[in-house]
Amino acid sequence: MKTLVLCVDRDNDIGEKAHLTGPIIGIEENLNAARELGLADPEDTDVNAIFQAAKTAKELKCEVATLTGDWDVGIVSDEKISKQLDYVMERFKPESVILITDGAEDEQLIPIIQSRVKINAVKTVIVRQSKELEKAYFTITNFLREVEKDAGLAHLIFVIPGLVLLLIAIGGALNILMQTMLLLLAIVGLYLIMKGLGFEEEFFSRTTEFFKSLSIERISVMAYVLAIFTLMIGVSLNYDEYNKKNPQGYIDTIKTALTLTYADVILLAFVIAIVGRIIDEYSMEKFLSIRKYIIFLALLVLATLTAQTGAYYFMGQTKIMDFSIAVMLSIVFFVVIVQSTELIFIEEINAKKRVIKEYAGRKVVNKEGAEIGKVTKVLLDDSKFVGIKVGRRKIEKENLTRNGDVIVAKA
Repeated sequence: MKTLVLCVDRDNDIGEKAHLTGPIIGIEENLNAARELGLADPEDTDVNAIFQAAKTAKELKCEVATLTGDWDVGIVSDEKISKQLDYVMERFKPESVILITDGAEDEQLIPIIQSRVKINAVKTVIVRQSKELEKAYFTITNFLREVEKDAGLAHLIFVIPGLVLLLIAIGGALNILMQTMLLLLAIVGLYLIMKGLGFEEEFFSRTTEFFKSLSIERISVMAYVLAIFTLMIGVSLNYDEYNKKNPQGYIDTIKTALTLTYADVILLAFVIAIVGRIIDEYSMEKFLSIRKYIIFLALLVLATLTAQTGAYYFMGQTKIMDFSIAVMLSIVFFVVIVQSTELIFIEEINAKKRVIKEYAGRKVVNKEGAEIGKVTKVLLDDSKFVGIKVGRRKIEKENLTRNGDVIVAKA
């Protein structure tokens, strides 16, 4: 056979969505694969690439093969494609190939293909989108992936601009339009900081879990409602009190903000929300979460009391000794809370440590024995093991088995 039409699905949408394995050989087989993928996801651009490959093979009266990689794009996907390519080369022994792709990402495989056979032509199928925009998007996405892998570079690219935007927002003017713009800048700044420090996925994961947990059957929902109303009352009372102490409309000192008469009402709102959450966690037997909320509640109360005592000292209403004693007592009380809760929940804490020790840093392989990577994070629901993360890839407990010191991912 002189020429072979070759189509590549580097991120394995065909396998993930249509549940087909490569290589897919033959015009009819590729048409069927395109139909299955189109039914699973009509917007997937690989559908058009496969149809184009089948059309080209039909026009040239030659064979066509579609190679599939892996959703973990990179070494894993390219190794799978290389094995399939070797099989196709051995079976058809073509003198040259015509490569059909759906974008710039698949075109990165050109050197791998050229190492085995001559490429006569490359056709990129672009549907309802700009080729230049797609290449620009791919370049930016690839750059961001590389940045995320390097902690130092991530701090430079994300954290510094994030801090700048946040500082601009904090120090801005007070008119409504400017406040709106500054609020947006603050949100973007916080997002960049989270992304640079690697907290982005954790934040959105916890936010999603929080909204999923909202149910009228849970005490915490009622507690949140009461806390919101209490917070609104506290803010309103403090705002009125603040205006009385600052009739000129300007801030004299930070002492005024720290010694507002109704600051305790705002603190009460947070206490109500946290207590409601603790009750829910107890009903679900999530004891480590209970410990976390108890410690957070203690920290919140002690920080508020310490800040108020400090404000009274700066205003000359108390002595430095009283302020020092308040600080020392707060630290001692906080340490007591941390240590006592550790003793109370020692079994759950030890169970969590055992699970982390059992999985952390272990090598992970797929069903074929190819290495995926190492465990970068052990996923826990309180002290119960629910899965692992390998890089940014999440694998649930049900899809894992142990083979000695090696973890096997079944899916």
